[in-house]
Amino acid sequence: MDIFLPILGLLMIMAIVVGATIKINTLLISKSLTKILLIIASILAMFMIILLPIHYFVGTLTWGVFFSMLLVIAIFFLLAHFVPKLPLVSFLREIHLSNLEDIKQQELEEVK
Repeated sequence: MDIFLPILGLLMIMAIVVGATIKINTLLISKSLTKILLIIASILAMFMIILLPIHYFVGTLTWGVFFSMLLVIAIFFLLAHFVPKLPLVSFLREIHLSNLEDIKQQELEEVK
């Protein structure tokens, strides 16, 4: 049983990496990066909100913990709002689109 949890963790990490690799093409082509980041921020905010009653019942809830969780939730949503508008993200999107065009041109040349 001691080896089961690390193996399960590695399998989960591999699944996440494979899923991210598959979705990178659609993320860089479309404008849905904001929607995906907002969904991730909502899920993380939900987990942070679940932690508040846990802190309360354990007896470790203080105003500092409360306001720090609110700050972390606000940071999640600010990142989801501003990251797709960064110049680096648009630059990577342009590079990816030009690579796709180069691949299409190479395929057309191979067919001829």
